Amino acid sequence: MTFSNVLTKVAPLLSSILEPAFGGLFHKYGAVAETAVRSAITKSDNGLNALVAVYRHYDETHPLVQTAISEAQSLLKMAGLNAPDADGLAMHIRAAIHDLASAFVSLEGSQAAAPVLAETQNVA
Repeated sequence: MTFSNVLTKVAPLLSSILEPAFGGLFHKYGAVAETAVRSAITKSDNGLNALVAVYRHYDETHPLVQTAISEAQSLLKMAGLNAPDADGLAMHIRAAIHDLASAFVSLEGSQAAAPVLAETQNVA
């Protein structure tokens, strides 16, 4: 019996044991990342435009991303969870940006949903 065969047979058992612990933690990181991105959008000028720009071309040095990472680390610390470094939060922040920006970007990704952006800018 090879290691691959043993791993194939043991993987479902390991998954059922580890998923509640790690899956729950990853879900919490995702929820915190989404809240952090929303906070970063609110704090920055033209936050929705910055969100769409970062969605189209992700740049981890963008001020919106940096603010979101900082917010996420603060929220995790306040919740009593271990806050990973910026690299550890990057995938969660990027996923949150994608989730939030998908409401403002067309499926083709070529044009922003102009009516929605215009309405939100006129409200402010």
